[in-house]
Amino acid sequence: YIEQDIVLTKDNIPIIMHDPEIDTTTNVATLFPDRARENGRYYS
Repeated sequence: YIEQDIVLTKDNIPIIMHDPEIDTTTNVATLFPDRARENGRYYS
């Protein structure tokens, strides 16, 4: 069993990302503080 963590960005660029939430591995909360979802998370 091989876990494939490849997702597509909004512009269809494949990236490797294990977690669906990007706020734990990027600075998205600093760059875009007003774009969090209702639960406070940022998703890829």
